[in-house]
Amino acid sequence: RPWPDNDIFMEASTIPRRMIVIDPPTNPRPVRYAAPRAREWVVIASLATMAIVYLLMVIRRVTVHGFGDVQVFFRAGWAIWSGYPLYGVTDDHGWAYHYPPSFALAMGPFANPLPGHAQLAWALPYPVAIGAWYAIGLVALFAATHVWASAIERALDLRVRDGYWQPWWALRLGPVLALLPIAGDSLGRGQPTAIVVLLMAGFLALYADGRRNAAALVLSICVALKLFPIALALIPFLRRDFRTLLALAAWCLVLFFVVPALCLGPEMTVELYRSFWNERLAGILTGDLPANIVRELSPWASDMTSIGATLARLAAGEVLDKDVPLPAWAAQTQLAADFAIVIGLVIAGHGRFWRFSRLQPGDPYPILVAGAVLMAVMPAMLPTAQTHYWAQALPLVAVLAVEAWRRAGRAVVSPWLLTWSIAAWLGILATEVTLWRPLQVVGLSAPVMLVLVAAGFVVLVRSRDATLGTIDSKAGSTRSMG
Repeated sequence: RPWPDNDIFMEASTIPRRMIVIDPPTNPRPVRYAAPRAREWVVIASLATMAIVYLLMVIRRVTVHGFGDVQVFFRAGWAIWSGYPLYGVTDDHGWAYHYPPSFALAMGPFANPLPGHAQLAWALPYPVAIGAWYAIGLVALFAATHVWASAIERALDLRVRDGYWQPWWALRLGPVLALLPIAGDSLGRGQPTAIVVLLMAGFLALYADGRRNAAALVLSICVALKLFPIALALIPFLRRDFRTLLALAAWCLVLFFVVPALCLGPEMTVELYRSFWNERLAGILTGDLPANIVRELSPWASDMTSIGATLARLAAGEVLDKDVPLPAWAAQTQLAADFAIVIGLVIAGHGRFWRFSRLQPGDPYPILVAGAVLMAVMPAMLPTAQTHYWAQALPLVAVLAVEAWRRAGRAVVSPWLLTWSIAAWLGILATEVTLWRPLQVVGLSAPVMLVLVAAGFVVLVRSRDATLGTIDSKAGSTRSMG
């Protein structure tokens, strides 16, 4: 290994070979679990206190005042198991369900009936269901950061010294603190964003480890909840990893069709997907939606995060209460931006996580970086993404923090990442409580998030791998071939 700076240098030829110091004590040690110190305990206790207090607030806000989106999912769970039209049911706000039938099936234990209709005998009481769903989301949030941190530590054999914080704890708590208002907004709304982040991070971690079949299963579960995570299949597609793509297709077939057919019957399953296409997907893709759905998914709302919606609001100079699609130029700009982002990822990733040659790069770290960039930029690419989707930037925040540590040799707080986090906090707070009108027009300070994505592209470009390899699923690791 290279000699560290400021060490006493001895000419190797002047001493016996067996006496050369291979790993001097001053070298950073591998990042491993360490018992939390006082400052880590303060952060853990603070987060635990906030979680408990927020739980009580969420239960009251939802059960008494009817706030949040959670009733959409719970009512869909009641509808699909009771035989009520899934894509005709709404919650007490009049909001409808826009996701695959398989997600609604999983919501059965949380079912919430329409007023005047019978409850499922095996469903949880509504307040208990709210608390349980919140707890599941909270566990998923911290599980996602742990899964991702562990994947980075394995991929890099991460070695940094302790700074003000211990690296093991900082890599798991830091990203949550950086995006705390966004993650809290998702939990408060009752959205499954934390679960989606966990599943996407799990897919990338498993795929980078060479566990292709398990990775395909995890991604298929994520796609069965919300369709857009299928974009992560771009990584095995570019690597021409057809085995993973076939496994993904097979698991999607099971979760989308076989499981509903076993639970509801083939005819009911076919009818559900016919309604899903005619009443949701086709309209979302073409912009031709019923008036009530347009009001609910209005691209003019301040919490819509897509590039086209942001530009349209900026051009109008205000947040408009419109039940109409975006102007043609904004929709075309969105498509062009999506295309440019994908092409940029393909170009930046060549020689890092994929190659034109038959043998693919063997370093797992660029796979993680590319996946983190794609996760973070998705809210800017999707036509109906809302502010809570920015929680998908958690993995990229961890990547950028680790890059700062590698340069410093110890766990440091990156000044620019701290500045970015403050801007992100101000962005969502201003959007949600209307502190500053211009930020509400922009939405969740989309330019601030795109700065993070740009930094991720820089890390990806710098992560060139000199080895060629293939993913060895039996060994559960990446095998070098070059």
